[in-house]
Amino acid sequence: MREPTQAQVRRELDEGLPGFTPPRSVVVVGAGLAGLATAYELSRRGCEVTVLEAADRPGGRAYTLRQPFADGMHVEAGAMTITPHCHYVHHYARELGVEMDVADLVDSQFAYFMRGGFFGPDRDSIAGCDLPLTEEERHLDVPGMIKRYVTSLADELQPDIAAAEWHCTPRLAPYDEQSVYEVLRARGASPAAIDLMEPLFLEMRGGDLKSASALAWLRHEASPHSLSHADHRWSKIRGGTDRLPYAFAERLRDRIHYRKPVVRISQSDDDVEVTFLAHGRLQTIRAEHVVVTVPFSAIRHIDLGEARLRADKIDVMRRLKYSSIVRIYLQVRRQFWAGSAVSYSTDLPVRWLRDATPHGPGPRKILECLLTGWRARAVAAMTAEERVDFAIDQVETVLPGTREHFELGTSVVWDQQPHIEGSYILPEVGHERLMPVIRRPEGRVHFAGEHAGFEPNGGSMTFALESAARTVVELGQPV
Repeated sequence: MREPTQAQVRRELDEGLPGFTPPRSVVVVGAGLAGLATAYELSRRGCEVTVLEAADRPGGRAYTLRQPFADGMHVEAGAMTITPHCHYVHHYARELGVEMDVADLVDSQFAYFMRGGFFGPDRDSIAGCDLPLTEEERHLDVPGMIKRYVTSLADELQPDIAAAEWHCTPRLAPYDEQSVYEVLRARGASPAAIDLMEPLFLEMRGGDLKSASALAWLRHEASPHSLSHADHRWSKIRGGTDRLPYAFAERLRDRIHYRKPVVRISQSDDDVEVTFLAHGRLQTIRAEHVVVTVPFSAIRHIDLGEARLRADKIDVMRRLKYSSIVRIYLQVRRQFWAGSAVSYSTDLPVRWLRDATPHGPGPRKILECLLTGWRARAVAAMTAEERVDFAIDQVETVLPGTREHFELGTSVVWDQQPHIEGSYILPEVGHERLMPVIRRPEGRVHFAGEHAGFEPNGGSMTFALESAARTVVELGQPV
């Protein structure tokens, strides 16, 4: 079976999958966005689709947290921002009648809190902080540093690095053997400058720059999804990100079976057999194909001994790394800090602090603390109550009055989310070699999800949906 290209997948979906002949029956494992979109496209074309989801809700990491907050407030625990170039998100939002609002990242008041004080990303503010920067860096603002160390390199690698269809060319390949940190240091960036730039790298922040693939990072930073390209066209889903998965689920209705974790997959020449738990009993269903959208971080819970997977696929499942992320939310009775839509990068264990409800109508607010990497894993070892108290102490340092105005708190630890066990993929050095193996179908067993995209980056709803479209095109081909 020849893999369809990125351009082919997009063209066929936009044209309505002309000539597509669906298989008679498919089991989809997981009701995240990739699983939902796969099932949606197949079911509307007459395929008998069964979606088995371990959780009690659709969406996976497209997760809007609505409890325990007051006044109807909500926050995003997972995916939240959509760029104008998230083609597949916009495609399905239009088709399913899901509306958009301007993203929270637009017009946020970004600043640093380091060494016990605030300063901005402008040159004069940085110069007054006596950071251990190089002489050249002292004359640059943070955007200037990014231009000096990142954008200039991406420009040198054009047109390959920003090609519409991703392909690792010989010019690009060496960067997959180097970490982000190594490349930045080789280009002359000081550790202090890297600390200043890191919050603006979005998917690559969190103390993992020393293991993350420089190639994956450069592809992201050269793409329209980079934070440097943010403008008022950047959006979010009105009413919460979970409106999109619930819109899919409404169309699929009784095809989705919640609280039905899959525990075994096997295949023969003629069909696949999927075993799952239902009300304390083992049940089995047969189909022509199965589409597995479970993150590889949690796939060990499924027995694949009879699934006929090749050895390199099993090896990749064991090797693929996911970012560790903890998000802690503090509801306060009113805004007691200056400014609006504030967003702070700090040198405290709580690395990122922001107003998570910048456009809320009432007096109450929710502050979000985001921890990644080793800090997230450390805080994950705390109890839920300890995490909230830890966050209050940290935020009090940045925003005095936090404890006085605090009402309630909660947290989401992605490493501990059942059947997910991690946030988006962290493309480590050498990730490019893994990608074709991750995507490759194994007979009647297919793979979708943000980890199985064409692009070398995770953390994007559109890449998850693209993987679903690819899988659907794949399922229209003979085994």
